[in-house]
Amino acid sequence: PAAYGFSASDHTGAVKTEAPSLLLGPGSIDKIAQGGVAIEHNWLPPDLVKSLRADAMDLFHAGQFQPDGLTNTARSKSEQGFTPKADRQTFRGGAGWSSDVGNAAARKEFADRMRSLRNELAAGLDRPTLEPEGTIKHEMTYNWYEPGAKLGRHLDEHHEETKGTKGWRYPTRRSVTWLVYLNDGWATNEGGALRCFPRSDIELSTSAQVGAHRGNLQVGWLNGKDPVFLDCFRPSGGSALYRLASAKSRGIELLSSADFDVPRQPIDFAQFMASQYRGSFQQISTSRLDPRFVSADGTTNAAVVVPPMIQESSTLDIVPAAGTLVLFDSVSLPHQVQPVTSNRQRIAATGWFHEDSQFVMES
Repeated sequence: PAAYGFSASDHTGAVKTEAPSLLLGPGSIDKIAQGGVAIEHNWLPPDLVKSLRADAMDLFHAGQFQPDGLTNTARSKSEQGFTPKADRQTFRGGAGWSSDVGNAAARKEFADRMRSLRNELAAGLDRPTLEPEGTIKHEMTYNWYEPGAKLGRHLDEHHEETKGTKGWRYPTRRSVTWLVYLNDGWATNEGGALRCFPRSDIELSTSAQVGAHRGNLQVGWLNGKDPVFLDCFRPSGGSALYRLASAKSRGIELLSSADFDVPRQPIDFAQFMASQYRGSFQQISTSRLDPRFVSADGTTNAAVVVPPMIQESSTLDIVPAAGTLVLFDSVSLPHQVQPVTSNRQRIAATGWFHEDSQFVMES
């Protein structure tokens, strides 16, 4: 894309007019739709980066941030021991993005830019309910990491049926995760990289659209490339696992041996797969990989309080350099933040664009 996301210029300096309002470069929409990571360097103008960074620092010193680690949905936050030194801290725990504290004008300018981006994503991803505004439609915050802080591997959204008593509470769900980094001159050896776990380029190129199908959220992969969706509104009253018959087909292929009731955490969907599919099924979130899938009872899984920092061969590390925009599907892409090894703080504006949940879509 052109510098700072504006329209490109040809060698004469004349501005091209094909798509002057586009904020994303070629291929970014497809990357997100197929489960990859879209990275736009120098996306945010330096003056706005500087203003937001100064705002975040002022708000932090004014006590507007709170520790906000990965939440195990089976436990209360007070039981999980989040600390400012070890965990992420967020501004949303304080006054809020649209409040009049700090540099409200800079945050509004940024919010206006993100609204335009959201509208572009709504059209490009064919997720029309991304576009409207709403009280709980979209989340926007600052993240702050002290030296040594990190964030374990996780997904940003899960199927409502897997959340137990905390599921089906809200009319929207996280759809697209975004991050805009505010760290001036950040170097690789300062740590704090966003580590993503995308699939290979070949798997991305052969995949159907990920994340959700007809409101049914994805819970895994088959053969590393076919999204597996969970339908919990079957005529039987139970649930079923399925994949699309083909990337372009409207038909589905059932993968579970019979309709079933989704159990309490920890959840292992492989037990419900038909025998011929079980060996090639990979669940996105398990109690080993994501704290939201850890039990609250006295089992061994309940002891996994700190999510593991997973080392895998298929990884993508993104340096949190000033002005860089990162986007990915909130349901399908695992990620973590590597420990900050610098002697300064890692700062970013982050959030989620929401779309209507299945409950709203079917009401």
